[in-house]
This record gives sequence, C-alpha cells and structure tokens, in this order.
Amino acid sequence: MIITSRKNETVIRSRRLLSEKKIRDREGLFAVEGFKLAEEAVKAGMAIEYALISVGAAEKIPEAAGLLEDKCTVYTVSNDVYQSISEQKSPQGIFIAGKVLDKSENLDRILSNDKILMLDCVQDSGNLGTMIRTAEALGIQGAVLGEGCADPWSPKTLRASMGSIFRLPFSQLSLLDVIDRAREKGFAIYAAMLDKEAQKLGDLVFPRKTAVIIGNEGHGVAPQIADRCGKLYIPIKSAESLNAAAAAAVICWELGKEKSL
Repeated sequence: MIITSRKNETVIRSRRLLSEKKIRDREGLFAVEGFKLAEEAVKAGMAIEYALISVGAAEKIPEAAGLLEDKCTVYTVSNDVYQSISEQKSPQGIFIAGKVLDKSENLDRILSNDKILMLDCVQDSGNLGTMIRTAEALGIQGAVLGEGCADPWSPKTLRASMGSIFRLPFSQLSLLDVIDRAREKGFAIYAAMLDKEAQKLGDLVFPRKTAVIIGNEGHGVAPQIADRCGKLYIPIKSAESLNAAAAAAVICWELGKEKSL
C-alpha cells in the first residue's frame, strides 16, 4: 500500500523527527535521509525503527528496499508526500528512523586507545559532523563531546559525518571530568589555541597517548579547560585563524601520524 496523505501519522512523525530535537530526544531516535547514510547505519548495526521509501526511489534504487526490509517496517509513500517530509531540495526519497545509542558508557573504551579528540562547545552541526568524519578518516580512535556541543544525532550532523558518527566511539560528558580520567590513564592533553607562546604543531612530538581539545568556533577552548592542559597552536602565514573543522583536520593529521614518544 502506498501512503498518499500528508496527514498520515507516520508521515507527520517522520517530519517532526527530522525537524525537532525535542521529538528525537523524547523518542530516543535519530532520523536521516539518503541511501548512503541508511546503508552506513545498517552496516554499523544500528537498530532501525522504520523506513520510508518514495515511489520514485523504489524504482531508481531498488536495492534500498532489500537493504531495509528485513531490518524494519518499510513504508512506501508517494513522491509528493515524501517531498513534504524532506529537508532537502532534491531528496533521494529514502528516510530511516533509528534508535540513538547511549554513548555515555563509551568513555572507558575510548580511553583504552591512544589518540582521541575532545570538542569543547562546538556549536555548528556541520562542523561537528565534519570533525567526526575527519577524525575517523585520519586514525583518531575516539571522541569526547563536551558541554555545549551541537546535537550529534541531528540530521545535519549525521549528513556531515557521512556515517562516521555510527562507527567512531564517542561520549558526551563534561570535559573537566574527562580530563582527570584521561590523565589517570596516562594521556597527555593539549588544547588548540591562538597563542604563539604555545607549542608549535609540527615541532611537537606527541606522546603515545594523546588527546587534543578543539574549542568553540568563536571563542576557542574555555579558559577553565585550557588552564588544565598543555597548549599547541597551528602556525599559519596570513589569515587570522582557521575554521574549527579545518583546524581539527590539520591536528588530526599530525596526531594520526606514527611518530610519538
């Protein structure tokens, strides 16, 4: 049966899951669009609650139904109904709602690794997702999202992460608490700063167990956090500073290299 009404209960629910954080939080679900992200979620073992596939997508991407039909209930909707749900101008016509994982218990797993990224009040969802994607790509083994960070399960974050959010271990915790626990596990911790008195990235040889903190897009790492860490800076030639996601990419590249004490 094809759903053709925009007032259908599942259609309304899907629209609200995409657009309203409070609904996602209440239901414990994330929502994303597109075959690639649906495929990444399934590959990562995420529990899928249900899926919507438009008539057009069912014809153009027949493998989508095969990917999802044994994982969850799949609803077929008319093209115009799907368009009314989507936040995209030219949607593929594939939507999934999946169960959010409780990442708070991941910290011990993260701290059992050697190289981790900590984020302090990174508020832009696109930046957050890009940082998670970059960290995974460059061999960083986990991330900690401090207070004030964007919602890691928002559709924009998930799109920017291109599925890395499903795979890279991360926790959402106070960085002040995590710094203490990380030190107990032998981590050296550095805050990325606009401070030429700090240690220069490229000259610094990172200890085997290292965490680096990237701060807020406008204000950097909070003083109460930076004061408890070593400090490093990225030498740049002319611009005043780098975008937070670009800075994270440069640091992750250096951090992911094999050289270490």
